[in-house]
Amino acid sequence: MISGTFVVGMGWPASLIEWAHVITGFALIYLIVGLLIRSTMHPELRLPGFFALIAALLETIPGVPRLHAAMSPILFTTLAWAAVARPRSTDDPSDQPLRIFALPALVFLAIFYGVNYRYKESGVAPHIAAAMLVAGTLLIFCMYVNQKYPEDAKLRGIANLTIAAALFQVAMGVTALVIRMLEIDGGLTLGFALAAHITGAAALLAASTMLAIQYRRPKHVG
Repeated sequence: MISGTFVVGMGWPASLIEWAHVITGFALIYLIVGLLIRSTMHPELRLPGFFALIAALLETIPGVPRLHAAMSPILFTTLAWAAVARPRSTDDPSDQPLRIFALPALVFLAIFYGVNYRYKESGVAPHIAAAMLVAGTLLIFCMYVNQKYPEDAKLRGIANLTIAAALFQVAMGVTALVIRMLEIDGGLTLGFALAAHITGAAALLAASTMLAIQYRRPKHVG
């Protein structure tokens, strides 16, 4: 994602960065294949591995750069899901409501508008509006979690991580926007700000997804 930001977002010519983007893309495919092979012995990896493969295949479709950009944070999230997956037990909350997953859905909505703005398909206003909605919702919910479940260290840790990711995402987005609006010749500074903002979106999507998964676990026991 970081190398892709410099290649596509900054419009840089073919370079070592572009080759690094291609090579890491192929390496990621091998990683997903290894994940699927490992899932034969660890069933909890099958679902995230399957979704990771679908996201990776969608990223490889040529001629649709917006789809490629939108799938990157989803792919990152599925790999983060696989990293924290645990064996399913008989008391897993499969019958609990799924509305908590509205949180990562909101995050992806902001990412969607961000991708459209990045490829000049829409203005910056929808992206900012969605980002503010997401940031406010996440901050309020995470503060609720910290107050409601003070003894659940794992849940509170993920909530605090989500807060940090949201604040970082907003800060980097504002930095990049100010550089562009003031027509500052940011160069590498703008490149790093955009890379941090775009990569931070994937981290925020992953954190909010992990928060939803942990929140649904029975009695919020870490």
